[in-house]
Amino acid sequence: MLRGLLTAVIVTATWITIQILWMHIKPLANRFKAMCLGYCISLPFVYMAYQWMPGLTTIPLHEPWGIGLFFAYFLHLLFFLLYVECFYHVERSVTLRFLVEILQQSPPGARLDQILDNYNVESMIHTRLAALEKNNFIECKDARWRLKPKGGRLAKLMRISAWIYQSAGQADRL
Repeated sequence: MLRGLLTAVIVTATWITIQILWMHIKPLANRFKAMCLGYCISLPFVYMAYQWMPGLTTIPLHEPWGIGLFFAYFLHLLFFLLYVECFYHVERSVTLRFLVEILQQSPPGARLDQILDNYNVESMIHTRLAALEKNNFIECKDARWRLKPKGGRLAKLMRISAWIYQSAGQADRL
């Protein structure tokens, strides 16, 4: 198991580092697709590292060979899911964007009007609705937005998830 754990950590850390550097050199519009592609490309390297990486091969196997490799792939998948979660909830967080923008203001600090100038709520709503419509979650009929089957399933799933985790809506958080 130790060999599988170390394999997953090494391969995942290498892949994520390359992915981040690549996104700085040549940013792609759809970063999720890029993350999935990078993950798929990294899969053969899990096997190669597990089999032949110096340092890892000196770790004695105290369990059947396939168990360690299974753990390597399973942990690599879990690390990938964690990376995706962090990207979407940390990298894209509005709160963190506010903090960075306030940090970058010269002179130090930002007035409310400076912050508001960077965020047009109306255009943000139009952009999000257009994206939801393009991805078949909603449609506009008679000047009213309605859920399509795909959007209805996602909304129901999110409502159940919010109930299970007792999470408050955005408007209820302070």
